[in-house]
Amino acid sequence: MRVLVTRPGEDGTALAELLGARGVDPLVEPLLTIKQIEGAALELKDVQAILLTSANGVRALARRSEKRDIPVFAVGDATATTARSSGFTQVHSAAGNVETLADLVKEMLKPKDGPLLHVAGSSVAGDLVGLIEAAGFKCAREKLYEAVTERSLNSSTIAAIKDNHIDAVALYSPRSAEIFVELIRKARLVRSCQKIIAICLSQAVADKIAELHWQEVHIAAEPNQDALLDLVAELNDGDAAAAALNISKTTADQNMTELPTPTGSTQTHRVAPIQRRQGGTARTVFITLLVVAGLIGAGMAAKPLWLPKIQKLAPALFAASETDVKISNLTGRLKALEDSQQVPDLVILQQERRRLQSKLDATLTRLEKLEDSIGSVKKMIEAVNSDPTVGAQETLKKLSIRLKKLEQDNSAGRSKDGKTIEGLADQVAALEKKIPTTFGDSQSSIARALVLSIGQLREAVRAGRPFGDELSALKTLVEKTESLKNALANALTQLSTIAASGAPSLEILRRQFDDKAGKIVKAGLVPTEGSWVQKTISRLTESVKWRRTDNFVGNGVEAIVARTERALKFRDVEKAIKEMAALSEKPAGLARDWLQSARSNVVAEKALAELQTRAVAQMAAGQ
Repeated sequence: MRVLVTRPGEDGTALAELLGARGVDPLVEPLLTIKQIEGAALELKDVQAILLTSANGVRALARRSEKRDIPVFAVGDATATTARSSGFTQVHSAAGNVETLADLVKEMLKPKDGPLLHVAGSSVAGDLVGLIEAAGFKCAREKLYEAVTERSLNSSTIAAIKDNHIDAVALYSPRSAEIFVELIRKARLVRSCQKIIAICLSQAVADKIAELHWQEVHIAAEPNQDALLDLVAELNDGDAAAAALNISKTTADQNMTELPTPTGSTQTHRVAPIQRRQGGTARTVFITLLVVAGLIGAGMAAKPLWLPKIQKLAPALFAASETDVKISNLTGRLKALEDSQQVPDLVILQQERRRLQSKLDATLTRLEKLEDSIGSVKKMIEAVNSDPTVGAQETLKKLSIRLKKLEQDNSAGRSKDGKTIEGLADQVAALEKKIPTTFGDSQSSIARALVLSIGQLREAVRAGRPFGDELSALKTLVEKTESLKNALANALTQLSTIAASGAPSLEILRRQFDDKAGKIVKAGLVPTEGSWVQKTISRLTESVKWRRTDNFVGNGVEAIVARTERALKFRDVEKAIKEMAALSEKPAGLARDWLQSARSNVVAEKALAELQTRAVAQMAAGQ
């Protein structure tokens, strides 16, 4: 039995491992991405207890507070287990839902002992704070993380559902159920759900998927992970028993031989007594139907003889009603209109609407990206000083060229406030005329020149080319001010180490990794020894052209490569480096060049971020 796991992050990986231990084949498809909200440490001085409704809340709390002796009340056993593993010493589990958690709090705590704190994400299920406050407690909610919805299912998951390789899907919350239904519709897999079993943690989850047709919908006996795991194991055992029964029955049929019977008898041991009694009833029904069919046939054959006489005796029985005549006329007119007008098929119209909607979405996306580019250009224009000593006139000319190029890319585009791109070009021309020939404030000039110089350096770095000239120009500018020289020394030193070769962009890293991923996985399959057995395995693995991209569990080469791809997808280069650094032997040798490029990317991005932060601070001081 193969089950689709929809939980995000560490919870999804842990659930997949638990299912695997119970003989179930898991496929992890997280519907949400958990992002921690950074901030100062929580103030827990007067708080008598913390309420946790998810394992993600436990991890977020552990990041924002070092206090581990405060009482913690968890909604379920899984959340409680995560809290204990995080070091919390007083953990109580409601083993249920929000309502049972509220009942547990009201039973064990008193309002006079202090307020409560509910650690939650950007979206919550149920009104826990309302239930607690209704009992006289003071309860505040602190949002420490946010759950970002995935925009689509992975291609491997879509292929597995289309090929009927998914037997069941496990759904933990009403929100994840809603997201799953939305992504199923987006991928046009609604009909495929008829062959999938939905396994829900609670009735509230089942209600969210009721609009789709499933093979079966099962709800856990209790709203907790253990009950859901027991349900999955029960279904898996049922499938295994059914498969074994089918195999046993087929084998028995194949091995069955007819036993000798008394003379004149045709019965064998395979026919049960109840089957003989059923056979007699069947014969009676068959004879009755045969007689009725004979009578009807005889009547139809004699129709020309008796029909005219009946029409004369009772003409009213054969007269068409006025309603029937009108319906017949309308049907004929409708058919004639359809033939003359050639009304298009509704399915075709819906397909055309979806095609036009897709083109519209793509066009709007391009316009948004174009508006963002124009906005960045406008900010750089506003930062230009009137002092010609920092090259303001030349910079404005370059910006005018960039604006003209943007106009050519989308001459008909308009920004959200209704101003056209041509209007921005007019603003640039007006700024060029307003530049005076006098010198401005020296400190402000240096700060704004610094912004422009860093912008040119950033463009060179993110283009993936060597940036020695841009870095030298920036150093020359920084040398003029001692405070700048000291503040930017570390970032400039870091960039100097990679200026000659440049640093690849994230897109380049992704392409390079795509080229190496298959080779690295194949190298992990090839043994390092030289016996004839290893040589045979080596020849067999040379023909392997496919690898799994959904296997995120374990320390194998295939799992490491899959986790690295996922990290690059979410723009987390440092995590990708950490994963690849765990490789050894031949796979590590193949990944060495890529790791060096990835580290150069991290160095460049961090140095640029530091330069930009210092430049903004310097510019604020200059103004």
